[in-house]
Amino acid sequence: MAINPQVKEYLDSKRVDYEAIPHAKVFSTIEEAHILGIAGDEIAKTLVIHVTHEAGDQALVVIPGSRKVGKEKIREVFGTKHARLALEDEMSRDFPQFELGAVPPLGELLDLPVYIDERLLSHDTILFSGGTHMDSVKMQVHDFFNLTESILVDMVEEREAA
Repeated sequence: MAINPQVKEYLDSKRVDYEAIPHAKVFSTIEEAHILGIAGDEIAKTLVIHVTHEAGDQALVVIPGSRKVGKEKIREVFGTKHARLALEDEMSRDFPQFELGAVPPLGELLDLPVYIDERLLSHDTILFSGGTHMDSVKMQVHDFFNLTESILVDMVEEREAA
């Protein structure tokens, strides 16, 4: 399989350097990191957020793959108690061009704002979904950040001390 054709066309049109990385079918960023032999924080996990109850009011949140989004932080960043993660049926309906759970963090392609957790900027490169469960896209973090015209935020739960 190859990255989703819309993702490829978008990245090529932006003339950004990237590498398409095929891998075995995985359904989580932790599995993806394991199979690729990299740290989970080097993979960007894309979450779709419904900002209000109104249809179409969505945003993408991109966090390190081994982390969890903080629900209170979502509400704080978006300034509403109604902000929530999209449900699977909503994602299937709103993003039928991508495999369920494999939405790429490319806001311009989807006409959605992108919020990137600041922790992702600590890496040189980043991997994210190519729109399938068998393909990832690798690029320089600064290229990704510039490409997405994103808003830098703190969105993950802090890990508890052991």
